[in-house]
Amino acid sequence: MGENHKKQVILESAKEIISENGLVKSNIAEIAKNAGVADSIIYHYFKNKEDLLFCVLGEQLKAVRKELLFHFEGIMGPVSKLGKMIWFHLAVSDLKYSNAKIMKNLLFECRANKNFYHHEGYQELRKYTGIMLGILKEGVSENYFRDDLNLNLIRDMIFGLLDEESVNCLASKEVEETSRDFESVMSLVLAMISKKNPNASSLSEESDKTSKILRAAISVFAEKGYNKATMLEIATRAGVAEGTIYEYFKNKKDLLFCIPKEQFRKFRDSLEKLNTSEHPDIKFRRMICNHFTLFMSDQKFLRIFLTDIKLNKEFYTSEAYDCYSTYYNDMLNALLEEGKKTGVFRSNINNRVFRNLYIGTFTHLAVRWFLLGKTTPMEMTEEFGQVTALLCRALASDPSLL
Repeated sequence: MGENHKKQVILESAKEIISENGLVKSNIAEIAKNAGVADSIIYHYFKNKEDLLFCVLGEQLKAVRKELLFHFEGIMGPVSKLGKMIWFHLAVSDLKYSNAKIMKNLLFECRANKNFYHHEGYQELRKYTGIMLGILKEGVSENYFRDDLNLNLIRDMIFGLLDEESVNCLASKEVEETSRDFESVMSLVLAMISKKNPNASSLSEESDKTSKILRAAISVFAEKGYNKATMLEIATRAGVAEGTIYEYFKNKKDLLFCIPKEQFRKFRDSLEKLNTSEHPDIKFRRMICNHFTLFMSDQKFLRIFLTDIKLNKEFYTSEAYDCYSTYYNDMLNALLEEGKKTGVFRSNINNRVFRNLYIGTFTHLAVRWFLLGKTTPMEMTEEFGQVTALLCRALASDPSLL
């Protein structure tokens, strides 16, 4: 048996055993016996059982990425590619795809282990999610998707939603096949990221252009400072001609002072709504704020929840899951139905799929914020505001009123 073949046999054996029993209940002796090799041979290729698990997932992800790229053959345009990737990801969660089920089980094991995020196997996961990021960038450059999006955040939200769909199928058993949710998933995703209706009024277009210039100015002023920033740089960042800026603003100073003017107007409007309205959109914003605050204020519990509970399949058959499910479902369903009844939210929203977007977004952000530790408090605050806006946009029957 050649060296490479022997290593592959060990990986196949580990894949079967760990996906079935979990990392804790699996042992090297069992894997070696199943592979037909001595225990010591495994340690020749892998440091330990954990390293073996991460390498198994890395190999699986390479194969999945290759298959996904094959599915892209003949697919034109970023919207179609996005749809194909989401469909592919949903389809491989379905129970009839036994090999995909194994991969999902391995993902549960790996993502629940903080050491995974520092292993080369994690880089394979990044390459897979990088395909999604590339599609989103293509969509922005070709004017299909909004150009004010934080694409890394959108990627996290989409994969968070898809992860929860997998949980529904493989752990909580709420659905038998996630591919049936494809249209509901695409509806939410496109509602968040698609360009505005091309038939929108000229007044709306003017407002959008002003917003683009203001966002670009904020970005350039923040990076270079007011004195060093130029109107040409701002125009380039906004995607407009330099002369266009002067159609809306007298000069650079006028543009600078219009930034707080616009921001404080938004703050005032937001506070007025909070104080006077029981609008479903406002209730939902409060719910998001309360949810993030409750979890983020106890980071020890959050870490345990993310690594030892949320990605533990046994959790989904426990009494604790009933409490967790009720916490989300009762409040969120009531709120969504109220919004639909009043016409504030779109009537065709699948409540369960939106719940998956909501929970999945929170889970992916929390992992990146606290397990990977690559996000500053200021960035967290900014991303929280963006997430709230995107989730509301996914629901809204008329995004222009947000």
